[in-house]
Amino acid sequence: MKNVFHFEDQCYPFTYTDHKRIVVRAVLLNDKNEVALLHVVSDDKFGHRDCFELPGGGKRKDERFHQGVLREIEEETGFKGKIIKFLAKVDDFYNLIHRNNNNYYYLVRADKYVGDHKEDYEKRVIQDLRFVDIDTAITLLDNVKDDGVGLLIKQRELPILKLAKEYIDEHPINK
Repeated sequence: MKNVFHFEDQCYPFTYTDHKRIVVRAVLLNDKNEVALLHVVSDDKFGHRDCFELPGGGKRKDERFHQGVLREIEEETGFKGKIIKFLAKVDDFYNLIHRNNNNYYYLVRADKYVGDHKEDYEKRVIQDLRFVDIDTAITLLDNVKDDGVGLLIKQRELPILKLAKEYIDEHPINK
């Protein structure tokens, strides 16, 4: 695997890690090559969160990675998608909940809109879906406050957006 990033949690003290979560995430592009960002607002044990994230979530045991990312995209954004390429794996830690995340990121083209079917938790925390140009997406993530869960999200997703930008700049993507 060519692109592997590893990030330690600098926000919360490490005590132990007792579980791993396999996560599939996407840089989802519309027909204008704009990136889908979820505006997430919540208050939980991590504190207050008001930031942008790429769509994605936990991979189910019975599904392949590509199936999981396409399912998550449809659940959270309402779009069926077509995978363009695998981008990278990001290993990160959420010390507060004792979890190691293995995140697998894909570049995906949004296809047909079929309507989202968010889980109850997602309905509560996802405030909005926005498509923005990739430079704006990078700026939005780069401007996230450098503490708490916002920093964890920023350090996980900013390098992925930069990788996606490099690929898009080098390989013009058509629908």
